[in-house]
Amino acid sequence: MSQIYKQLRYILLIIFLLSVFFPNEGYSLHHGNLNLLTSIPDNSLTVTIDKEIICEGELIQIHITPSEIGVNYQLKSENTNIGVPQAGNGSTIHFTITPDKSTTYQVVAADPSTLESINLSQTVSIEVISKPIDNIDVSISEDQICIGEKTTISLNTSQLGVSYQLYDGTYMQQSPIQGNNSSISFPEFSPFRSVIYHIVATDNTCISTSILQQTAKVLVGLPPEDHLHPTINKHTICKDEEVIISLTPTDPAVSYQLFAGDTPIGSPLTGNSEDINFEPTIPSSSTTYRIEALGNKCINPIDIRYTVDVDVHNPPQTDRELIASREKICVGEEVVLSIENSEEGIYYQIHDGSNFLEANIIGNGNTITFPSLTPSKPTKYQVYAYESVCTDKMILSSSKQIDLFDINPLSLESFVTPSEICLGEPVDIELPTSIEGIEYILHDGNEEIGTITGSGEAVTFEEILPNEQSSYKITIGNCVDEFIGSKPEIVIHKNPKLQILSKDVHYANDGQLIISTTEGTSPYKFIIDPGDTYSTDQNVLELDNLPTGTYQILVVDANYCRSSDAGQLTEIHLENGENVIVGNALTPNGDGINDEWRIQYESDLKPPEVSIFNIYGQEIYHAKSYQNNWKGSYNGSILPDGAYYYLIDFNSEKISPIRGTISILGKN
Repeated sequence: MSQIYKQLRYILLIIFLLSVFFPNEGYSLHHGNLNLLTSIPDNSLTVTIDKEIICEGELIQIHITPSEIGVNYQLKSENTNIGVPQAGNGSTIHFTITPDKSTTYQVVAADPSTLESINLSQTVSIEVISKPIDNIDVSISEDQICIGEKTTISLNTSQLGVSYQLYDGTYMQQSPIQGNNSSISFPEFSPFRSVIYHIVATDNTCISTSILQQTAKVLVGLPPEDHLHPTINKHTICKDEEVIISLTPTDPAVSYQLFAGDTPIGSPLTGNSEDINFEPTIPSSSTTYRIEALGNKCINPIDIRYTVDVDVHNPPQTDRELIASREKICVGEEVVLSIENSEEGIYYQIHDGSNFLEANIIGNGNTITFPSLTPSKPTKYQVYAYESVCTDKMILSSSKQIDLFDINPLSLESFVTPSEICLGEPVDIELPTSIEGIEYILHDGNEEIGTITGSGEAVTFEEILPNEQSSYKITIGNCVDEFIGSKPEIVIHKNPKLQILSKDVHYANDGQLIISTTEGTSPYKFIIDPGDTYSTDQNVLELDNLPTGTYQILVVDANYCRSSDAGQLTEIHLENGENVIVGNALTPNGDGINDEWRIQYESDLKPPEVSIFNIYGQEIYHAKSYQNNWKGSYNGSILPDGAYYYLIDFNSEKISPIRGTISILGKN
């Protein structure tokens, strides 16, 4: 029996071990009809958890409902036992745990009497929200500043769902900023003291916090003193002079930079608890100098409150124009000198080549005028200019030469070529001799016609066009008072004036012109083109028996004065506005009346093509360009009296072909 008992114990040990290591296989041993393991723990129990999402370090319970009496329950995670087994009590049992990471939990049920075990079919998963990470890089834009200056603290990365806030060791600073899984920066701010800033990271869900390992340190210093008084060795200088600017007292922890407006002058100087002298500078114009002070912990410089000014006086500009009222005058007359665009505040004084004249006058930005001068000889005048501070006199580049003329006595002989003219013709007025430098002025009444400066040779005023009222004189222009040197004489004849009446053609050449002339001097020559020339003492000419056309009419009088340069045009038309008049009868009897068949037409038409037919349709005459010369003949003989038919074609869009009849009458 003892041997059998030992074997049974050995078998039970094997089953127990199998149930432990292979709990889901449901191992049991049967011997015949004997069930050595009578029960297996129920694996369908309900497994629940208080919360599926918890914060790191938070306690939570896992519940099994209902537990079996006599069964032990072991909580596992990743095949690792969690805590100690709990004995079933027929009701709910609880496992209390503090998970440190997200995981899935499983419960193993074991019967200690049979060593039978099984995994419960339900599992539970827990998500553990960890504390914010603390190994984030922290940077600061400016780690040394002065009070009132700003800096920015930044994180190179951040967590979504986490807020970050600055902590100065005593107080939380500013409002929290939210992470975004990227770099973030706190708003720019101005610390008032040196401080080490910590960054507190708070999870928005668990309110769990971490303090980042890295900190941001900023050193805050005092700004430089700005109530300092710079000085300058000279406040008023001439151009190209240098000045030296100083500052006292100065701070060894501050550098000082001199500026002219926004332009730095030289290099910055470091304070020395005493006065500092900036390097000499030569201002090109009046300038206000300022000084910027930069503390050794400051980002930006500040302006020293006080400034210094220097007034730079420039030498006079020498390009101002000297003008004279007249450059050529007569002895005893006055001349007035002026300066255009004078400089305001500049003194000007005239020099005559030997001495300075009169008191100096001050420029006003416009034209200034010196008192009048009466030179006794030809003189070259120059002007010197100087400034009230910079008193060296500078000569203007412009000067004036004033020439004097003695015109007493001075008389002139003049010639007019030609001396007699028709109205509208030009003449030349000549002075055979002249005096060099004298201005000769030709006047027509009160009107100045032209000016010529004498050269010692003859002086000629060319192409002068007199009128009926012209009255010429030549004066000397160098003198203020008028001096008449000559009065040229010219005889001017009036030109004939035409008046033309015309009568249009009724038939044949019965046009008429009546030409009358007024003014001019008889006898007259009437030149008619086309036509003849007619000489008569009468001022009226009548011309009859004229054909249509354009006539050019010119009248020349006894003084060879013409009515116009090329003649006056007039036209004779067909009366009543007709373009063509065709003769309807022909009497070829040699009496000079209607001996030729005539076609009258306007002068802008060309001679027409003409065909004449008898009553049988036979063409008895044809002309390609009819010249009004058909006398009613055919083959050298005069045709019998009677009616004949014509066709006239001008080959013009203006006139359509003309058809009609002509009668030959009284050939005997």
